[in-house]
Amino acid sequence: MSWILTAILLVVFGFVLLSPLESLRWWSSKGEEEVRATFEELSDAELPPVRHKGQFAVFLSGIGTLSGTELTKRETAFVEALREELPDLVVVDDVFPYAVDNRGLNQRVGMRIWKWLDRMRRRWPLSPLPYLIQVRNVGHVLVSADPRYGPTYSIGLAQEIWRGLQRRGYRAGSGDPVIIIGYSGGGQVGLGAAWFLAGVGVPVSMISIGGVFGDDPGLDRLDHLWDLYGTRDSVRYLGPIAFPGRWPTAPLSRWARAKREGRVTPIEIGTMKHDGPDAYFGRRKFGADGRPHADATREAVAAILREQAGQSAA
Repeated sequence: MSWILTAILLVVFGFVLLSPLESLRWWSSKGEEEVRATFEELSDAELPPVRHKGQFAVFLSGIGTLSGTELTKRETAFVEALREELPDLVVVDDVFPYAVDNRGLNQRVGMRIWKWLDRMRRRWPLSPLPYLIQVRNVGHVLVSADPRYGPTYSIGLAQEIWRGLQRRGYRAGSGDPVIIIGYSGGGQVGLGAAWFLAGVGVPVSMISIGGVFGDDPGLDRLDHLWDLYGTRDSVRYLGPIAFPGRWPTAPLSRWARAKREGRVTPIEIGTMKHDGPDAYFGRRKFGADGRPHADATREAVAAILREQAGQSAA
């Protein structure tokens, strides 16, 4: 058994060690040229401000997902329910937040391994091996939070979000606000991308659902952050613990500044855990008010979106 544990630890270490290389390799091979072309086109755009009748949101999934086109069943149900409740809401849900070029784990070398792990976690939920999917994606969350590698990663993700918005009809120069809905690690990578989106004139806010994030530069350009959390979600505390910029002893940090300026609103929405059937998108677990966790989460998010839609229309 000891050799199995050693092998698993080596694989985990390898994922974490190699995570920064993926974004650096992308940047050196084609990323720099792609991003320059994309954002220069945005900056030079001289389009009349045409407002969209609806509202734009970007859903960034948690660390258990394989690709932007294959969300978990619970996440898919959440997004579809949100669309049904808010017919004018345009949701971008096909961006894989744990890759700079939007290539899912099922679209690259080694895809058979990732698909096999995905099937395994569905058939044998107690097996520890499928957690390698989460470990791999956590490595990219750490890259996003690292000031050395984060900007490269974040500008690539911002480009993919922008492309997703364009596919849904978003127009450069429209001034239409965009709300990023980041679940778990999607909170951190979404903050990183927000810096670059806001830099080209896209008004960005964020709804974090059990988000794990640090003192990211994106906080300085975020219009507002709603931090939704469950009382039994212990994983979300990794953010305030692991990132010194979120400590109470860092009054000059971006996080502290955003709080002082009233741009951070924490909202307790129930008794959810971080993941699994008892988490934010679970339908078989209920809160003290009798609502399924998924309904409580959806209603909290929908209330924020309605409020923001009303302010935009005013």
